[in-house]
Amino acid sequence: MFKRLFVLAAVAAAIAPAHALTAGDIAIIGRINNGSPDSFAVVALTNIAAGEVIYFTDNGWTGTGFRGASATDGDGNENLTKWTVAAPVAAGTVVLSTAASFKTSGAIAGTTSGSHASLALSQSGDQIYAFQGSANNPLFNTAVQTHLYLLDDSNGFEAASSSATGGVPTGLTFGSTAVTLNFSSGGGIRVKSSVLAGPAMDKTQWLSTFAIASNWEAGTPLPTASISVVPEPESYALLLAGLAGLAFVARRRA
Repeated sequence: MFKRLFVLAAVAAAIAPAHALTAGDIAIIGRINNGSPDSFAVVALTNIAAGEVIYFTDNGWTGTGFRGASATDGDGNENLTKWTVAAPVAAGTVVLSTAASFKTSGAIAGTTSGSHASLALSQSGDQIYAFQGSANNPLFNTAVQTHLYLLDDSNGFEAASSSATGGVPTGLTFGSTAVTLNFSSGGGIRVKSSVLAGPAMDKTQWLSTFAIASNWEAGTPLPTASISVVPEPESYALLLAGLAGLAFVARRRA
């Protein structure tokens, strides 16, 4: 019986519909600002379907948009990196920005200047924004942006007026999906390995954990090991609905 339920659960999970991401579906759990290139680590806090596209920028948020972005300038005053998810990513998986699925060169669609590039993070403090947006000029088209996560290491948020400053976009929450730390110095920072190896938690609990400054440390390399993520309640609901549907079909065929 248990084996049959396990198989049904796997099938139900496989047929669950894909969905666009929402705030906190990913988190940034480490960065290196003196690398060649600079890099960062992203952890999935939900299952991510193949084909999803996520953008990352170190352009600060001014209060109405990303600093320097315009109808013709696709990378603003700083940089834009594009991650196209090539294969499904399970919740808990850690991905580095140096992976082949991150686009760090080439023109940005819908613009006449600017190109994709690795983020160049300031050693005096900077931000990394993660968001989804339009295929054309995603940095500028704020009306269709969904902000996912923000990591700041300058010890505070403010409207962007320089390459080291940035505010919190609509849709992100301070202390959860918008995290600020006081690590404005050269090198790497990361969530402590003892924290990442801890008990399984759901998305909300992990976000709260990442927002606690004492759970971070200076150092390299970036984290790569998966963490344990408990599905959110709505994921259980989808699973149960799928099981119920499969059970109904099985009874009809009996």
